[in-house]
Amino acid sequence: MTSIINWRTVTILVGFILILLLYYIRVLELDSEKDFRHLEVLGPSNYTYAAATDAERMPKAKCKNNDTKIILFYTPLYGKKPWPHFASGELNLFHANCPEKKCQITYNVHDIGKSDLIIFHVPSIPRFVSRNELQHIHRNRSPGQRMAFLTRESAHNRLGHVVIPDGFFNWTITFKRDSDFRFPYGGYARLPPDRKPPTLIDYAASKSKFVFWAVSHCGTIREKYVKKLLNYINVDIYGHCSHIYGQDNQCSKSSNCEDVFKPYKFTLAFENGLCTDYITEKFWIALNRNSVPVVLTKDYYSADVVPPGSFVSVQDFPSVKALAEYLLYLDKNDTAYNEYFSWKQKFDSKRTVVFPACDVCDVLHDECLKPKIYHDMFKTFWNANADCKKHEQTLSRLIDKG
Repeated sequence: MTSIINWRTVTILVGFILILLLYYIRVLELDSEKDFRHLEVLGPSNYTYAAATDAERMPKAKCKNNDTKIILFYTPLYGKKPWPHFASGELNLFHANCPEKKCQITYNVHDIGKSDLIIFHVPSIPRFVSRNELQHIHRNRSPGQRMAFLTRESAHNRLGHVVIPDGFFNWTITFKRDSDFRFPYGGYARLPPDRKPPTLIDYAASKSKFVFWAVSHCGTIREKYVKKLLNYINVDIYGHCSHIYGQDNQCSKSSNCEDVFKPYKFTLAFENGLCTDYITEKFWIALNRNSVPVVLTKDYYSADVVPPGSFVSVQDFPSVKALAEYLLYLDKNDTAYNEYFSWKQKFDSKRTVVFPACDVCDVLHDECLKPKIYHDMFKTFWNANADCKKHEQTLSRLIDKG
């Protein structure tokens, strides 16, 4: 009797599992149909992409196409559509003195068939675009369409389970200087001739506090450096990771922290990834507060990227202790401290840089350019192991010196 009951139980369980499996398969089919419905406008294409080189230049007039170009922002930006600062159907090209003004933008994925440029916010792909969807787009794209890889995160930001088809992207829009279109977090420029340099200011006079660090992404190599640094100087630490150091300084993102952070002489502008050209708002906001940023590397903080003489790099010192001693010296020497603001006599910085709409629109109208193709881009252009790790190894050796 017991064996009969067990057999019936097994039969019922197997049947239940089969029903669940069939249901799951059907859900996937429906999801697939739902995902691809807007892609029906893409017809099959036998197009083979050309080599990733520019065509020989013809006379400018012959290269120019005067048609209005459509730019599709395919993914949301961290869940938001329209993207912040891209709310209208045009790119404010008339207000930016752009040479080419015939570009419109859309967020409607049903416009994919008529779009000349399709921009993907890469960190949002795992959440909003499936692998099959990407493959379908890639197989059926038209010859003239370009796909753009846009991100302002470091290469440490992974795509999870999503696999990008090789050769999918034609353009890159990132903070890296070797991007097709550079989109950094900040910048600086020489003061215009009609603008008088600001009067000399004693920046130290308005500073009543020493060093602070705001950090909410825990578990990176920068933590090891700060732990060593705390052996020699006091650092006020704010953010989600402050408890690691036994501190409980508060300044929530929803509040105005300017009054809290502005009195500090130094800001630890330590990025969560030591990747080439990855200089985020941490650095530019520190300059805006008239606080000297302390950075983890100096390899790409060159004079063509950041104001010369505006920061302190840990790589300029043989040990963590040596850096601490130098910061203590600057804290007691107002003349030496104020030297870090001498660049303000010649230059002006800005903490935000707008999307390079003019450049994108202008290049879209250049028909002399063959499509550029990124092959193995996650092994070359966007590879944390090949890029960021080498900077981390250099920092590790410095930390070990104490």
